[in-house]
Amino acid sequence: MSILDAMDRRTSVRTYKEELPVSSTMERVEKIVAKERKGPFGNRCSFTLIRVNDETREEIGKLASYGMIKNAPLYFGGFSENEERALIDYGYCFEEAVLELTALGLGTCWLGGTFSRGKVARILDLPEGKIIPAISPIGLSGEKMSFTERVSRFVAGSKNRKPHNKILFSWGAEGQPLPEELINYPAPVDEIIEAVRFAPSASNKQPWRIVRQGDLHHLYCEFDKNYLRLFRQFKIQLLDMGIALCHLLKASEELRWRGKFSYSDPHLENEDWTYILSWKKV
Repeated sequence: MSILDAMDRRTSVRTYKEELPVSSTMERVEKIVAKERKGPFGNRCSFTLIRVNDETREEIGKLASYGMIKNAPLYFGGFSENEERALIDYGYCFEEAVLELTALGLGTCWLGGTFSRGKVARILDLPEGKIIPAISPIGLSGEKMSFTERVSRFVAGSKNRKPHNKILFSWGAEGQPLPEELINYPAPVDEIIEAVRFAPSASNKQPWRIVRQGDLHHLYCEFDKNYLRLFRQFKIQLLDMGIALCHLLKASEELRWRGKFSYSDPHLENEDWTYILSWKKV
């Protein structure tokens, strides 16, 4: 399965079959989870595989979404510094692993705001000064979607996406962002943009904004003020920006429209947006 296919097929699975994947698949899962990865800002991430068995079952309990995850035989997660660039890189690396697991035909579900971090910290042996930004179950999708899963998808609006002119902008003559439409983007840039647009995000808020300036595409985050108040431990939407960067780079590589990231802050006149990074074809 290609990465673009994995992006298209990835969905948040909350109901699983209890059995483990077959041994050959498990070997690949272990390699994917243990692989050392590096984000666009250079922070390295690796993750730990958590098996739900007699020793961990009581400790895990309802750690994931307070009972919203059913029967998952595996979880994976890691830790990072509570710093902007480290969190973006965690989001990038975690989504990279999620896409690779999806390509194996396995289900996952980003859990960033609704799990018991204290229990996971004990399982992962969390180092002092680090945080656990997100975890995910891994497993074979259950045949039927549970009632709680249907409710979760409805509340999150998981299939809805913002219109193009809410996330795409061009650089105005006076340095202001002007709404754009996808039709103004040539192939395959339009497909790359769509890969970003359909990326997952916390509560499907889609905080990324893309501003085109010549051959540069500047990525910004429009933080949700309610989220900033609700999640005081760290800025959870920085993970979303890492996910967007992952989709952008992986899609461009697969479509042979290779680019690279650079820190090229154009100092856009918009107080509601925070500059993250820029991308340019090479």
